[in-house]
Amino acid sequence: MTSGAVLVETNWVVDIVAPAHLQSPQALRLLERAQDGEFELWVPAICFAEARETIPRRYATRARSEDLRKFVRWGRDRGQISVPDAQSAFRVFDQFDKLVANELAKVSERLHALADNSAVKVFPLSESMLQRQVSIGAMDLFLKPFDLAVLAAVIVQSEYLHQQGYTWVCLCELDSDLQPWDKSGYPKPILKELYDQARVWVCGDFLLEGLEQLPAAWPPSS
Repeated sequence: MTSGAVLVETNWVVDIVAPAHLQSPQALRLLERAQDGEFELWVPAICFAEARETIPRRYATRARSEDLRKFVRWGRDRGQISVPDAQSAFRVFDQFDKLVANELAKVSERLHALADNSAVKVFPLSESMLQRQVSIGAMDLFLKPFDLAVLAAVIVQSEYLHQQGYTWVCLCELDSDLQPWDKSGYPKPILKELYDQARVWVCGDFLLEGLEQLPAAWPPSS
């Protein structure tokens, strides 16, 4: 395997640190592959800050079971769900809420553990990344400020890694706003050119399918 690097951002951090029953097997497998030395895994530091805010909001305890509680109450009151079945359902919901609450209480601890993982290389925003953010911001991309910061960080970091002798650099990007293709699969010209110039191979999941073809297949033909 050639010397390569995989860049990830907030989606990956969230999928790793989420409550245990909601963690992404693909995200966990990517971490395992990095731990096995298949490649290096790089994460912008700002993604940890965003994940710290995103995880509690996305997995708020009561919100995830309240609709089901309403349905069971509705069915029970109309005789469509038996009282014993309703009571059993409510016990399951209570267990679920307690589990999620306990998991969310561990978010800070898990984020620190992930950042300290020897297979995860966390890098801060540099002055050159901030400058690149300004220049990219002048393009017609219409990105949110945080997405713009992540994009600039990915572009500059990829350039740096190639200068350091890395054979290939991949970005696992699940955010459609930062993917260089639209929902129909057609290229977004500005984003595609930015990634191509920085020699970033963008993957829409954490599977890295086609990894064995790099760097022979670089640059992409389309």
